Amino acid sequence: MLMCNDTALWFLCRIFVMPSRMCLSSVHNTKGIIDSSNATSNPRWETSYCAMESLYDIDLISKTVPVVLDNPRSWYGIVSRSTKLGEGNVVHVQGVSRDELKDNPLYSDALLVNRTASPLAWFMECKDRTKRTSVMLPYTFLPTMPARKLRVAARKIKEILGEYDAIHVRRGDLLKNRKDRFGVERSLHPHLDRDTRPEFIKRRIAKWIPKGRTLFIASNERTPGFFSPLSDRYKLAYSSNFSSILEPIIENNYQLFMVERLIMQGAKTFVKTMKELDSDLALCDDPKKNTKNWEVPVYTR
Repeated sequence: MLMCNDTALWFLCRIFVMPSRMCLSSVHNTKGIIDSSNATSNPRWETSYCAMESLYDIDLISKTVPVVLDNPRSWYGIVSRSTKLGEGNVVHVQGVSRDELKDNPLYSDALLVNRTASPLAWFMECKDRTKRTSVMLPYTFLPTMPARKLRVAARKIKEILGEYDAIHVRRGDLLKNRKDRFGVERSLHPHLDRDTRPEFIKRRIAKWIPKGRTLFIASNERTPGFFSPLSDRYKLAYSSNFSSILEPIIENNYQLFMVERLIMQGAKTFVKTMKELDSDLALCDDPKKNTKNWEVPVYTR
C-alpha cells in the first residue's frame, strides 16, 4: 500500500525504501484491452513482475517523500550505516502507530520494516475510510506520479481527445458469484452487473454527461462491442483506439491503468464504478468496500 507508506514516512521525515520490483497478479493482467482483437482469447502478459521504476517516477515522488529502491546500488550504503558498530538496528513495526514511531526514542535510529501490506495490495492507494485525517497526503498524490513515459502517453491521448468525459467500468474481477447451500447465486456487489450494463449506464449518466459528448471508457470488460449501445448518444473512445501510442510502451495492465487513470483525471466529468468519496459520481450505489455479505444479484430497476 504505497499511499500508506508514503504518508507515514512523510510524517516521520524518513526515507522510504521501496521494493525495486512488484509482483503482478494474473487476475488483473490479461491482455486484450489495447488490442481489441484479442478480447476473447484471454492471453496474459509474459512476466509475473515488473520494475517499480516502470510504474512510478521515483525522482518525482522523492521531491515529497525521499525514496530509494531496495537494490544494492541505492540502499546498500543505508543498511551498512544503520548496522555499523551497533548504531541502530532493524525493527519490525507491524501495529505500531505513526505517533509512537515518531515520539518513541527506541525507534529514532532504527531501520523500520513494515510487512503489514498484502502481497497483492502494493498497487493500491490506501485510505482510512473511517478516519480520513489519517491520510495526510492528498489522494491525487500517487496517481500523478507515474513513470515519465506513461505521463507522456496520457498527455498525447488527452490532446487527441480534446474536451471529453470519462467513465470507469469495473466488471470482470468484481462479478464473481458463488452459490449458497441451496444453489442460489449470490454476489458481494448485487447491483454491479446490472448497473454496469450499457442500457443502465446510459440512463445513469444522462443527467451528468450531455448527448453528443466524447466519452472515454476505461474497463476490464472483455466482450467485444459490449459498450456499443452507448454510441447512439456519445462518441466513444477506448484505450484500443490509441494502440499506436500505447503498444510501444505498455508491458502490463498495471501500466495501462496508470495511463487510463491520468486520462480519466483529465475528463470534464468523471464517473466512477462505485463511490470512494460522498461527492463522487458513480454508476453503482453498492459500497466499494463490501461487508462480506453475499446477496442475490438484482437485475431489475
